[in-house]
Formats: sequence, structure tokens, C-alpha cells
Amino acid sequence: MPGWGEIFADPVMQGREPNPELMGLIPRWQAAGCRRVLDAGCGVGRHLLPLLQAGFRVWGVDCDARVLKLLKARLANSAPPAAASNLVQADLNRLPFAPGAFDLVVSINVINHGDAATFRDYCRELDRVLKAGGHLFINVSPREFAEKVRLPQTRELEPGTLVDIATPDGAMVHHFPTPAELREQFPGFAVLRQEIVWAPIPFMNNVELPQLIFRGAKGR
Repeated sequence: MPGWGEIFADPVMQGREPNPELMGLIPRWQAAGCRRVLDAGCGVGRHLLPLLQAGFRVWGVDCDARVLKLLKARLANSAPPAAASNLVQADLNRLPFAPGAFDLVVSINVINHGDAATFRDYCRELDRVLKAGGHLFINVSPREFAEKVRLPQTRELEPGTLVDIATPDGAMVHHFPTPAELREQFPGFAVLRQEIVWAPIPFMNNVELPQLIFRGAKGR
């Protein structure tokens, strides 16, 4: 099984277009006064780079040192060069930031990785580092996605938690939440949008599969 570093090192992967849902929200976040942004699970910068170009101050967190090295090189070669000092290697369930550090937190196709308890820990940390009144954007593979990637050898460790599935990182444990389960993780939020859409998956040859979009504003 290729690791995330190997998957993202592929030049084709590095050239993938950013998530269109996120890109369409940039003007709203600018108008809302968002300045400090966390890209939780930034990879090689598919979303971090356009957020920087839009004028946000962006911090990127990823658990994989190899992808962060690639991202630092991309930042150094960008025009104009962007600082790489805001890149941090860390697990999302132990973010090295103070409570309320960010105006906006985004996480695209990351918090599936782990079991249900890890999923809840990820969500808790995203909530913790977002300030009151801040904005949250999550794109995650839902339970419907899980049914599309089952294999004969797939094992279900608990409801919605599978291993050995038909994805490039399929030997890893994945948890696929229901919309209600994701909503439960953010009880103090106003839900601005929660919807399952069909969207191309960049690391699966852009095949269209169900994706759960959650956009919320944290209560003051």
C-alpha cells in the first residue's frame, strides 16, 4: 500500500485542481473578516496555496513529513515566494495551537482516517482551535461512500469503520460518518450547509463518489 507521502509525491496529484466548493466560498470568508486560516491535513498544498493567494494567513498541518517537504519547496518556488514557517507536522487529534486560534478551519478528505473515536477526536480539535464566531468547512467521505468501495475482503470493525477497501490507502482504517454523526460533533454551531453531493475524487482517477459537505459557524 502506498503511503500518503508516495501518493502526494506524484506530479499528477500535485497538479489536481482545488475543491470547487471551497474555492466558491473564498469571497464569503473574506467578507466575513476571516484572516487566520488552518488547513487541517494540508498535503502538498492543494488548498493552502489558493488560500494564500486569496490573501489569508494560512497555517498548514499534516502528519506526513514528506508531503510537508514537498509543500515547502512549492512555497519557495511560488510567485512571489511564500513563507513556509506556518507549516507544522502534527496529528490532527493533537493540534499544537491555542484554543480559538483561527477564524476559519478547513479540512478536505482527511478526518476519515482512523476509527470512530479518532474521528471524534479530530472533530473536537477542529472545534477547539476555531474561535467563537469562526467558520468551519469540512469535506468528508460519508457512509454512502463506504458502500461504493467495499471489497470481498473488506472488514467492518464497527459501524461505519472499514479496513481493506478499494482506495489507494485502503489498507488503512477509515471511518465514514453519517450526516447526523458529523453534525453531532459540532453542537454549538449554526449549520450553514450540510449536504451529500457527488464529486470527483482526485486520488481515485476523478471517479465521482458521494461526499459530505459540512459548513458551519461557531456560536459566540
